[in-house]
Amino acid sequence: MKQAIFLVTTIQGIRKPTFLKQLLSLISDDYQIVVLLAMTDFDEIWQAEREIKLLRLRADLDGVRTISLADVYADHDGVALKNSDYLTTDVSNLASHDSHSGKLKVSRYVDHDGNIVAETLFAEDETRLHTIFFDKNSRIIQINNYDHQDHLFGIEKFTDNFLEESLLLNAKSDLIFRFTNYVSPLKSSFAIASTSVIPLPQELTVIAGQKNDAAQKLYEGQGQTIVTKAISYSDYHRYDDINAFYHQVLMNMDIEGVRTYLDINDIVDASKYLPGKRIFNY
Repeated sequence: MKQAIFLVTTIQGIRKPTFLKQLLSLISDDYQIVVLLAMTDFDEIWQAEREIKLLRLRADLDGVRTISLADVYADHDGVALKNSDYLTTDVSNLASHDSHSGKLKVSRYVDHDGNIVAETLFAEDETRLHTIFFDKNSRIIQINNYDHQDHLFGIEKFTDNFLEESLLLNAKSDLIFRFTNYVSPLKSSFAIASTSVIPLPQELTVIAGQKNDAAQKLYEGQGQTIVTKAISYSDYHRYDDINAFYHQVLMNMDIEGVRTYLDINDIVDASKYLPGKRIFNY
């Protein structure tokens, strides 16, 4: 049977109209489809699963199977987590206050000073989706992510609300991958016609050396981008580009002869790691 795999790296990809359009097109052509939720922001996974559940209410997606990185690497060897790898805050002795976020229950745990130390979000069947830990200034410092069997599969660590590290665990709760995020400067160039009536953003500066009577002028702006690197604790391979890691994931899944679909925003960066392979986008 014909097969296709969708590599999803952000929840925004699932929300694109083209995502559902491509799924339906393949289903009508009798493809078996796997949607791999490969985001390293693990807290997006339960949200992505709910987005796909909503899509199933709109269309017949019986030929679509959803898996995550935790499923792919569940049986791979790893190393034991160290106490320094994550917080082990005990909330069992704290006062619990329950409320609801839509249809989902939220339990917030409060210390003796009235500070919210942590909060747990539960699915409809009362299994945990995640537990968020806060510092005394109510900033997120860690998120523990759980699968449908209430098993901890991913730990996210934050500094000043910035996701610095994500730890992927196997079925034995050993550490399989460490994903580390870095902020990197990004310079962008823009060509703007001299007749443009759109106000020029203040952060853009004109590039020197251009003719005053040119039909368009070139501007540049300074920004930031997030670079994600990975370390494998199965073979201690280092990935300085997250797309190199995604390439290895696909290789582990044996995608020979399988149609591969990537978010169009990822095509340019990812394609260099899949030489000679035809890639589709959504």
